[in-house]
Amino acid sequence: SELASRSRQPNITVPAVELPDGQFIYDSFRIAEWLEDSYPDAPSLFTGDGKPSSDARPEHVVTGKTYTRLIDLGLGASKSEWAVWYDLFFPQLDQQIIGEEHRAYFTSDLRLGPQGYQKLLALDRQELIRRAKMNIQPLVEVLRERPNQYFQGTHPGQVDYIIFGRYAYCRMLDPVLTKEIWDEQGEELSNWICKLSQAYDGHAQKLFNSF
Repeated sequence: SELASRSRQPNITVPAVELPDGQFIYDSFRIAEWLEDSYPDAPSLFTGDGKPSSDARPEHVVTGKTYTRLIDLGLGASKSEWAVWYDLFFPQLDQQIIGEEHRAYFTSDLRLGPQGYQKLLALDRQELIRRAKMNIQPLVEVLRERPNQYFQGTHPGQVDYIIFGRYAYCRMLDPVLTKEIWDEQGEELSNWICKLSQAYDGHAQKLFNSF
């Protein structure tokens, strides 16, 4: 791909950031670490207290990074061993692939395994929805234990952005199904979604409204 050629890293994936010196950073967690180090006067992504990274205690950052990485590799991942999201929303994702060359790759046995495309389309949708709702329940419980807060703490952090990224993935592909799975599981999660959607001048909400 063009990105692999420019970066000279054959295994590079998106999201990726090209630095002024020509180096590339990819993987959301690594990018977050780079942002934390590069912008010490901005709120820390890992402590959840809204204070600048430069004021963060090292042990709090380490704990926050560990928490973040667990979420990143679990709910934030698309692997069916950890979460159900890729399998559940595959039919909708399939409709969004633009270009025959790209579609041929993303639906190929090379990408999905032997007869993977057919197997994904044949999965029991109701069972996938049931599993998705089970995935959501721990999130609801965490927010119930800390009213009016975020997953990272009193302020949003990288854990919130990972989870919201998974929500946004679902929301962009199927708003109706997403409402059933995410918004209707409890007011705590619904309120959290609203706050993140309206953050940064409502950037996410504007994007949702454009589709």
